[in-house]
Amino acid sequence: MKAIVPSASSRRFMELTSRAYHDQLDDEALAYLTGPERLLSEESIASHRLGVVRSPEPGHEHVRGHLAIPYLTPDGECVAIRFRRLGDGDGPKYRSLAGDIPRLYGTEALQLGTRNICVTEGEFDRIIAKQCGLPVVGIPGAKSWEPIWKRLLVQFDSVYALHDDDEPGRELVAKIAEGLDNVRPIPMTGGDVTSYFAAHGRDGLRAKLGA
Repeated sequence: MKAIVPSASSRRFMELTSRAYHDQLDDEALAYLTGPERLLSEESIASHRLGVVRSPEPGHEHVRGHLAIPYLTPDGECVAIRFRRLGDGDGPKYRSLAGDIPRLYGTEALQLGTRNICVTEGEFDRIIAKQCGLPVVGIPGAKSWEPIWKRLLVQFDSVYALHDDDEPGRELVAKIAEGLDNVRPIPMTGGDVTSYFAAHGRDGLRAKLGA
């Protein structure tokens, strides 16, 4: 069984590495993150410690040129990093490090004390929903759902699943809702959270949930 909590040495490495990749952010990476494809604010980029791999740490040579997406604890400590290809290219868009396990993204939202919470597919959609003032956690992909996460969601009156408007998105909601009676599917008509935000803005996304 893989360890949920990384070792102390692994945490130190991830913490220093995530900060190094954040410091390597350049015009190309910032243009992508703040541009029409992602629409992230500079504040969000800083608070989520997003970065880019220009000078890879040992073992990260295969993700050179990728965006770095740190998984931060509620205390702000980095316990994992996922990588997203910047621009077009061969291979998968997203990569995790060997031996890593799927994790919920943005777990500080579980400790806000709200009666409701949102769930998105993907880290960037989670950041957009948070920019809109919503309490939200992200699932790293439509096929990455872990049933044990239901234990974290059962405490809420409503779990708004802001799912992609496609078959994988609907299948993901079905997995989340299995065994839970508080899940409220919210299809992002015509796309995903980011595209819906691009078309309708902050107020439009919040209105979709009745917020």
